[in-house]
Amino acid sequence: MRRTRAKATRDENEEDFEDVPSSFSFMVSSGDNNNNNNNNNNRRMNRKERRRLLGERKKQTSENEEEEDDKDDESNKVKERMIEMTWSSSEENNSKLEPRGAAAEKTMLSRSDDATAEPEVVLVTTDDMQQEGWAFTFPKSVNELSDTYQSAPARYKLMVCCACAFVVCNMDKINMSVAVIPMSREFSWDTAQSGILQSSFFYGFALSQIPGGFLNTKFGGARVLPLGLTFISLATLAIPLAGDNLPALFFARALVGLGEGVVPSAVTDIIARAMPVGERSRAVAFTFSGFNVGSILGLSVAPFIMEKTGWRGMFDIFGSFGALWIVLALGLFAAGGVTTKAIDEGKTPVTNLFGSRQEADQEPGKPKEEITFENVPWGQFANSDPIKALAFVHFVGNWGTYVVLAWLPTYFTQEVGLSLTNASLLTLLPPIANIAVGTLAGPTADGLIQRGTDLTIVRKGCQSVAFAAPAFAMLLSTYFEDPVATVILLTIGISFQSFSYAGLYSNHQDLSPKYASILLGITNTCGALPGVIGVPLTGYLIKETQEWELSMFGPAIILYSLGIAAYWKWGSGERLVFETKVNVE
Repeated sequence: MRRTRAKATRDENEEDFEDVPSSFSFMVSSGDNNNNNNNNNNRRMNRKERRRLLGERKKQTSENEEEEDDKDDESNKVKERMIEMTWSSSEENNSKLEPRGAAAEKTMLSRSDDATAEPEVVLVTTDDMQQEGWAFTFPKSVNELSDTYQSAPARYKLMVCCACAFVVCNMDKINMSVAVIPMSREFSWDTAQSGILQSSFFYGFALSQIPGGFLNTKFGGARVLPLGLTFISLATLAIPLAGDNLPALFFARALVGLGEGVVPSAVTDIIARAMPVGERSRAVAFTFSGFNVGSILGLSVAPFIMEKTGWRGMFDIFGSFGALWIVLALGLFAAGGVTTKAIDEGKTPVTNLFGSRQEADQEPGKPKEEITFENVPWGQFANSDPIKALAFVHFVGNWGTYVVLAWLPTYFTQEVGLSLTNASLLTLLPPIANIAVGTLAGPTADGLIQRGTDLTIVRKGCQSVAFAAPAFAMLLSTYFEDPVATVILLTIGISFQSFSYAGLYSNHQDLSPKYASILLGITNTCGALPGVIGVPLTGYLIKETQEWELSMFGPAIILYSLGIAAYWKWGSGERLVFETKVNVE
């Protein structure tokens, strides 16, 4: 750009130089043409005048070039800071997608979710948090924490609420892995019976995945999520009533799983509606990290509660946490994520949380499209290689997670000889490390995407890290008989499973934002099978072989390797196009 302007400037100066003598012809002709001395003086004067004028022109041209270069540099800097925003972002919906600031640019993407879906509108703008007048600072007191939360944008409050939902869910899921130890002693269960009871959760979890995904797409995750927590809380409170009746306990735990089955797709739906593309990896990592927080709280608090109240009192207390969340969440969702203080500061609510996502994201001027079970392209989902690869990856990832979390407390108490409290505390280490690594996974993936790295490469790379690290750690642990070495290796290896948040759990929205909840329901159905198959199978292998490490880690290592290969072969981050039959209202 600079060379082109410099050449143009030289050409203009040359033309000006040729024109200058004619501009001074009057001065030359006005002298005595017969007087050579006067002519020479006039020529010298003309040359001085020409040099002076050319010098001023060059100086002015140079200043103009510098001003244009500064503008270009500033423009480039602005473009580098721009981030991609989608039509689903509530902040843009509320402002009707008008650019905020001179640096904003609006583009229409021709690619759509399916043949009949509306074109995606992408808003490219500068740093959102600065323009909203809000940036996170680590609070130094409870009052500062409250002020930070109250003044945060609506979509961030919704993410905090979703993360808390995951905390409650996993506390109610993980509590059985601790409670089953005193229950087995009281009711004389062997490891096979304990494994069957622990697997009962996953039967309900698997059954509600696809229906939950459809309900979230049609009615909104903000409406379905409280319903799921209601099932979880009531079923948890019912467990003490079942007593030693194993079928009744199985049914109650299946109901807990049934309620929790709709939660991941509900949160995915809320993220797709409320969060821009450039923030989704971090949003998924943050909200889904609630699972690990729930594991930490459940494993750390449950033993102390059971020491005071018994295992029955523990279920009563845990069930009440869900009821408290429901009361608070219903008010937040109804207000679109805003509070009185946030409204005073100019924050706007998220307005598309309820109803069909197609209706919420409808392009102005188009008729409303009704999503029904019949017009969802189920057959195309089943024939899609990227979706099938993602389902297998979900199955593989959950095998290691469910088996390890379900059997580690029993391993420490029966094989190592630790107390229940110490066994639960040691089991906390992998989830704690998982949270620490999770704070890096989302920002790392978003940073690579914003720097232009291919989305498919980012997803596959993150998921490969999530599988390779625990597989290597489990392989090494089979060579050590020291339980401390086993805990250290598992803690390091499982911590890197947080990269699944930037791989597996973000990939559904890449493939189809419109059907992200349904796709997560499909893959999570496969992801629930390790709980149905893997947990009782591991209990059976332990009973028959008395080899804890081989029974827990052997199948997982093989599956991790297959998962990496399958995802690199058939996985994708590209948008899928589906042909659908649409009922237009």
